[in-house]
Amino acid sequence: MTSAPVPLLAAAEARWTALQAAEPDLAPAIALQRRLVTRTIDMVGRLGSLDTPVLSLDSGLAATKLRGATPVLRGEVLALPVDLLAPLVIQACDDLAAGGAGDAARHVRTCLDAGRVELGSLLHASFDRNQTAIRVKATHEGIAPDILWLAAELAAGPAAHVAQQAIFAPGGAAPHPAVSGALGVWPHGYCPACGSWPAFAEDQADTARLRCSFCGFDWPLETTGCIYCGGSADQMRFAASERASSDRAQLCRTCGAYLKRLTVGAPTPFELLPIADLASTELDICAAQQGFGRPSLPELGGPARFSDC
Repeated sequence: MTSAPVPLLAAAEARWTALQAAEPDLAPAIALQRRLVTRTIDMVGRLGSLDTPVLSLDSGLAATKLRGATPVLRGEVLALPVDLLAPLVIQACDDLAAGGAGDAARHVRTCLDAGRVELGSLLHASFDRNQTAIRVKATHEGIAPDILWLAAELAAGPAAHVAQQAIFAPGGAAPHPAVSGALGVWPHGYCPACGSWPAFAEDQADTARLRCSFCGFDWPLETTGCIYCGGSADQMRFAASERASSDRAQLCRTCGAYLKRLTVGAPTPFELLPIADLASTELDICAAQQGFGRPSLPELGGPARFSDC
């Protein structure tokens, strides 16, 4: 087993130390996150060194999908390394059980160990953001849908990140002109790579970019209205936590959803996005206290049955 890159781990530890000092009540969440994030850092490195890419997609097809409002990763034939990713699902169940989910997470693990949920199908469904299929399967098996979804997401997320990087930043370079052109006119609030909503927006200097909650892709925040429902700017308002900070929650009075706006000096690495999300928990609480929430995944169509995934 490879070890997680030291610079990222050091950055993560520094953030956790500062966060725990500022918010002691978050200690249990930080302890859980430390295990999950360390595993993610390691897996991204391992996936990046594989001979067979997770996804091979022609640039022209990627551009066509973007122009048709379809996330580029969605519905493609994958070469998911299930042997690498499947243990992450099991380990996530154990971590969630120890971190407060208790028997609900243990029951999910028991179901997985018994083979009642096929891990390859589960990972493919998660990669394709097919929440309906996973929820139906979990309900049929009598286990907690949210825990099954989260455990699968924690395992599939690194693969989605590596796959979108190969399309949008191949070898660390700019994407194909056709892809960058189609991306430049992407008007939607959901991720152009995988179709998830953003975890938050990062405000840096005079720019604002949305950061995907699943694959980590970032794309420009072009609207002053609601990214979820398209509500106009006059239906938006901002709320801030009690701490002296420029971070804000953008609240939509039309649909009741909110978007966190975090001020950053530089883009957050994919692997450390959960830490930034946890560090801004006060904004989640502030929004919830005013009756605002996070929306469910956008409905983009596709198979609803687990066996189809």
